[in-house]
Amino acid sequence: MSTETKNKDLEFSTFQNKPAYRYIRQSDHLPVEPPEKPMALVKLFDPTGSWTWFISSYDPKTRLAFGLVHGFEIEYGDISMEELVEFRGRMGLPIERDLYWTPKPLSELE
Repeated sequence: MSTETKNKDLEFSTFQNKPAYRYIRQSDHLPVEPPEKPMALVKLFDPTGSWTWFISSYDPKTRLAFGLVHGFEIEYGDISMEELVEFRGRMGLPIERDLYWTPKPLSELE
C-alpha cells in the first residue's frame, strides 16, 4: 500500500490493497462523537457470515467507531476497529466495505 493511500485511510486491512479493504477514510468525514440523529455513513460486512456494521462516528485516538450492528442481535454501540481490522472469517477472508452503500439514518436500519 502506498504511503499516500495509508495517510488517507484511517482503518484498513493488510489483506489486499483494494478499495473494499479500506474501511475508514479521511474523506468519509466521520464525526468523532455520535450526532443527535446518527447517519450510517459507512457499511462494513463479513463476506462469509451474516454480520454487518453501520458506522456513524469514529474516534481515531481510541480506534472506536459508533454505530448499529446486525449480528446475533441488532444493537447500537461502540465498535472496535482494531478487532474488525484483525478479523478473518471463513477461508481467511477479512471484513469488507460496501463500496456502493448510500448513507441513511441508523433509525431506518433497525
